[in-house]
Amino acid sequence: MTASGLPRQFALIMQELLPDGAPPAGIAVAVSGGSDSMALALLSAQWTAKSGIPLFALSVDHGLRPTSGAEADRVLHWLTARGIETQILKWDGPYPKTGIQEAARDARYRLMQDYCARHGIGALLLGHQLEDQLETMLMRLSKGSGLEGLTAMQMKSRLEELSLLRPLLSLRREVLRNFLRAEKQDWIDDPSNENPVFTRTRVGAVLTELAQLPGSNLDSIALSLSRLQRASHSLDILAYQKIRESCEISRFGFIRLPRAALDGCPDELALRVLNALIRCVGGGQRIRLQALEQLYNRLFQEKTEKSATLAGAQVQASGPDWLACREPGRAGLPETEVAPGEGGWIWDNRFLITDNTPEQLLPEPLRLAALGEDGGRQIRDHADESFMSQLPAKVRHSLPALWSGEEVVAAPLLMTGKSEHFPLNHRFSMEFRAFYWIPGSNS
Repeated sequence: MTASGLPRQFALIMQELLPDGAPPAGIAVAVSGGSDSMALALLSAQWTAKSGIPLFALSVDHGLRPTSGAEADRVLHWLTARGIETQILKWDGPYPKTGIQEAARDARYRLMQDYCARHGIGALLLGHQLEDQLETMLMRLSKGSGLEGLTAMQMKSRLEELSLLRPLLSLRREVLRNFLRAEKQDWIDDPSNENPVFTRTRVGAVLTELAQLPGSNLDSIALSLSRLQRASHSLDILAYQKIRESCEISRFGFIRLPRAALDGCPDELALRVLNALIRCVGGGQRIRLQALEQLYNRLFQEKTEKSATLAGAQVQASGPDWLACREPGRAGLPETEVAPGEGGWIWDNRFLITDNTPEQLLPEPLRLAALGEDGGRQIRDHADESFMSQLPAKVRHSLPALWSGEEVVAAPLLMTGKSEHFPLNHRFSMEFRAFYWIPGSNS
């Protein structure tokens, strides 16, 4: 790949990542000032200029080095001079004594995610490239990751409602730097990248040594990664086929898995089925493989327990099935203010709530929160009995409802149509999103 051919290659990659076009509000690009992110910003600017797509650059001043503020200002100057609207986001800590790189990374994502949410931006471009991808694979290998972990980063993933796109994953850093040189654009070298204290620096040195082994180079290592990804993707397809064939996916946010469904199922496939079920009903939290393996062993192999909780979900024996649902009594279920005219909200990463008449102002401010025991008592005499009777109390209590102060005003999953006691109920609809966090999922 030459520098001159890179913009065309980038356009083809973006077309593949966004087959339905960019989000209406445009896209954002994360720019640290390093060569990878600067190349991404310039390539994105050229592509969006031709496509008519709004582009916003986000640079985070993490405050970890005395020069971080000046570096953020330099990025702002570079990008503004090229006509790219740029915003500096500041992280003020607190700074932990250990794991500082991980904390800084989490803070960057949180700041950029919040900015995108406030401005209606649905996609964030990240500058990870081939060497980053291979280093991630080696880091995970050193920590005992399974096949899914070894597949490293994906070109398309999600952070709650935000699409994370990594269009440079197949490109080498030197190609990106040659592009910047051709564009006469400088970049900032992060001194922490050379600091042997940090894990990624050490892994980068290991990768360099591996690439120098006889018959080895970065391309051959990348080929191994590609084959791992192919195997992992195949297992994912089999897992979701198993779920579709075997499970009852309820619109009330729970899933039933027949007890015999995983009998004779290879462990890796069974773990993926279980992981998907827990993420669906638990709000999409990521699950550590070791914790998942322990739960699988206790419930499905050793059969020493009939109930377990993990990542906000509970899996419990229920007659001939396993019932997977939101963990009962789970603290911290979200509360969201319902603003007039917005039209739709995501609650607990599980339910899409839609205002069917958003053009009509709400008569009063509302909040979106769990129904809970109190809400269940309020609607008991007005809810559809056929719904109420089939739902365990722990499922009912973790369903969303709309509240005005301390009173429930709508619970469309449990009440149908208009009601003189709940005049706003017909205005809203609620839908369980199930596999929303899987790129390309139709659920």
